[in-house]
Amino acid sequence: MRVCILYQHDPTAHYSGGIGTFINTFIKYAPADFDISLVGVAVDPRAHPVGAWHRVRVAGRPVEFLPIVAAHPALRDRVPLSLRYTWALKRYWKTINVRDAVIELHRIEPGLALKGLTNPKILFLHVHPEDLCNPMTEVAWGRWFPWLYFWLERQLIKDMARVFLVRQDAVGWYRNRYPNLAERFSFLPTWMDEEVFVSLPEGERRWQKQELARAHGLDPNDRLLLFVGRFEGQKDPLRLLQAFRQVNGRENHTRLVMIGEGALEGEIRGYLAAHRLTGRVSIVRPQPQSEIAKWMNAADCLCLSSAFEGMPRVVIEALRCGLPVVSTAVGEVPRVLTTDQAGRLVRERTPEALGAAIGEVLRQPPDREACQEQGAPFTAKKILGQVYASYRTLGQQAG
Repeated sequence: MRVCILYQHDPTAHYSGGIGTFINTFIKYAPADFDISLVGVAVDPRAHPVGAWHRVRVAGRPVEFLPIVAAHPALRDRVPLSLRYTWALKRYWKTINVRDAVIELHRIEPGLALKGLTNPKILFLHVHPEDLCNPMTEVAWGRWFPWLYFWLERQLIKDMARVFLVRQDAVGWYRNRYPNLAERFSFLPTWMDEEVFVSLPEGERRWQKQELARAHGLDPNDRLLLFVGRFEGQKDPLRLLQAFRQVNGRENHTRLVMIGEGALEGEIRGYLAAHRLTGRVSIVRPQPQSEIAKWMNAADCLCLSSAFEGMPRVVIEALRCGLPVVSTAVGEVPRVLTTDQAGRLVRERTPEALGAAIGEVLRQPPDREACQEQGAPFTAKKILGQVYASYRTLGQQAG
């Protein structure tokens, strides 16, 4: 069973991005007979030269990796990476063996390089298509030229054998737009890696918090708020900082740890300096999943201030760790966060509402079991089974 993944991802690098985690977890849990190759990008082209195949390990699984662009997936450039990647895909196509392979895509643009290819193709779309036009999105060309994006989508979507969407409402949107292809669109919930994200006993949580505090120069007695994600408009981290100013004023000994990177980092640091928050907010570079799980067990609340979402993996990971979540009511978060015992959904996307919800969660005793119950249906092993079955069916056609 051969699978070729085409996406601007470097499986050897740690960076903020849910799609990269999606791909790594897909590889980790894939059946033993899946032979997987990945055509991606190189964060460090000295370690993995562009245009050459490399055998790497992803979660212990051997994968053939071909970087075709030297780029960091989480950082912006003048020319969108999706377009540079698509151009490079055409350039290096003769070096990619896709015989009898199912092709996996996570954006529509690379389909341009696949025109005329008869292999079955599976497309995963991680946001609602209308969010591509949202002024907070970093998909710049989709925001500037939405008519061109949707024209391109119309040309390429018919080449996809299956399209999985992580927003239930997006399924209806696509079926209405492409009624002749309606059966190809289906909802796929996000999942988390249940082997990595586990809820620790309270004693281990305290020890973990002390260890992280020692390593990062924090006060282990502080109440710990956690943000994990890209520093981009979609995640709206500046709104979270505005909310934190209120929380920090009301709740003594509260600290915010922001794990991530992105184009807004300069604005974030400027805001912290202007409002004298540098002593209360820590910015931590992107971490491997095992380290994120430690932070989630040490923290008191995960905070998500997004302007829009698909089905954010970080929410499910936090709940699995027994960590309460405060999130704006975006995407599929209301599907996951259904009880106040596990956190708060913020319907009004203002700093005041977000800050008030965080304060409420900090003042209530954490209910670890309630949190875990919310995340329990969304484990990798439960959800990925249907995905692998689709690959097998399509793989028989490819063979």
